Amino acid sequence: MAIYVPVRPRWNPRGEVVSYVSHGQLMARGWPKGYRDANTLEQQRQRGRMVQVCNVLPYLKGVLAEGFAPSVKRNGRCVSGYHAAVGAALRGWFARTPGGERFDYARIQLTDGSRALPAGLTLAQGRGVVRVAWGAGLPWGRRRLLLAMRQESLGQWVCVSVALGEGATEVAVRTLAAWEGRAVEVWVAFVGENGRVRTLTHRAVLGAVGAVAGEGEARPLPCPSLSRKGRAPRRGGAPGPRSGDRCRFRLPRCRCLVS
Repeated sequence: MAIYVPVRPRWNPRGEVVSYVSHGQLMARGWPKGYRDANTLEQQRQRGRMVQVCNVLPYLKGVLAEGFAPSVKRNGRCVSGYHAAVGAALRGWFARTPGGERFDYARIQLTDGSRALPAGLTLAQGRGVVRVAWGAGLPWGRRRLLLAMRQESLGQWVCVSVALGEGATEVAVRTLAAWEGRAVEVWVAFVGENGRVRTLTHRAVLGAVGAVAGEGEARPLPCPSLSRKGRAPRRGGAPGPRSGDRCRFRLPRCRCLVS
C-alpha cells in the first residue's frame, strides 16, 4: 500500500489547477479569475521609495556592485551586489520630511562593510584637482578606491573604481570646467582582497570634480541614462531620439520590439 505524504510545492506550473498543502492535506483549486490590489499605505510607501531609488542608484551601479557582497537565498535565487544595495537603500537611506519620505543622499553607503577607514583620510581641493589622501598604505591586497561624486544643480554623477598600487596614499581628481565653482558631494570607500575587505563610507562636500588619476589603473564606470526623459543630462555626441531599430534604453546590440 502506497502512502502519499503531501509536500508543499515550491512552484506551480501554469496548468489548469493549483496544488497546495493545507492542514496536512494536498488540495487542488482553480486559478483565480481576478485579483484586487489592496493598495495599502505600506504598499504605496514602498512604491514611492522604489521610484526614488531607481532615480539615483543606477548612476552608482558600478561601484555598488563592488562594494556590496552578492548572496544566494535559501531557494537558490542569486542576489547581486547591486540589488543588495537596492535593498539596503529601501530600508535605511530615507528621511522623513513634511512633504513625505525623501531619499537622503547623506546616508548613501558605497559598501556594506564595517571596517574602519584608513587613518588620516582627507579630501582637499587645489589647482584644479581634488585629492583623496590617507596616512599610510593599505595593509591588504588587491586594493581599490571606490569614488562617487554628484553635482546637485546639474544633476550629474561621476563614479570611478581605482586600483591602488603598493603603498599608495593619494589619488588626484581633475576638475571639470562645467562644475567650476559649484558644490560637489563626494563619497569614498575602500575594498580589497577580492571583496573580503570593505570599509565604511566617507562623505564630504567639495568643489568641482572630474576624471581620476592616481596610483594603479583607473577604471571609469559610466553613468547610465535613466529610461525617463529629462532624468539625466545628454552628453555630447549621444544618439538622438530613438528609432524603431534602436533600444529605448540605449543598450548595445539590442532592439526594442514594443514601444
